[in-house]
Amino acid sequence: MTPIINILSSNTSELEAFKRFFETEGFEVFVSSVVDEKSINEIYKNHPDVILLDLNIENSDGIELCYQLKTENVLNSYIVLFTDHQEEYIQIEAFKAGADDYIVKPINSRVLLKRINALLKRKRLNPKKEKPKIVSYNNLKIDRESYLVYNDGEKISLPRKEFEMLFLLIDKPQKVFSREEIFQKVWKENKGTNLRIIDVHIRKIREQIGENIIKTIKGVGYQLA
Repeated sequence: MTPIINILSSNTSELEAFKRFFETEGFEVFVSSVVDEKSINEIYKNHPDVILLDLNIENSDGIELCYQLKTENVLNSYIVLFTDHQEEYIQIEAFKAGADDYIVKPINSRVLLKRINALLKRKRLNPKKEKPKIVSYNNLKIDRESYLVYNDGEKISLPRKEFEMLFLLIDKPQKVFSREEIFQKVWKENKGTNLRIIDVHIRKIREQIGENIIKTIKGVGYQLA
């Protein structure tokens, strides 16, 4: 299985050098020179094995971003921070924020690769991890424990079936679900007397979250838009 790495750095030459190196080493590589909604959503979409993050990236604080990604418990990713800061207190704060490694420049690519491969090996040895409590996609966050949905920070409470349907779609945003699949997974039954009940619940979700959140695939079913 090809390992995936997301690299974030405002140093474009450094970014390109990392990209070429890791692609040569067999990684699937995604890069970003800024931290914004698009780059964060790409991380959630890619579910990388490793996030290589420049501590001093523009538009963000690397330690704060590391803490955000770790505490949301959305990703099963290792985060490696790199920087030219050698101060002990900064390294301590980085590890307190959940960083899995901290590398000071100048960076030896071969040593970096060894350290990342050591993390990936640890991941393969411990494949089981607690399921995410929060799943995010674009502006949506779904809290699985409290059955709450946050849309642009606004808290929305959905009935249980509608919550389960939305969670099903957001958990696999690329998949098109037929009405039969949705019914089986949410109602836990193989046959429904009228599968059009799915359409009713989809309409209610759209009323609460927004018309464009769920896409109708004609003749097939539904997909997260």
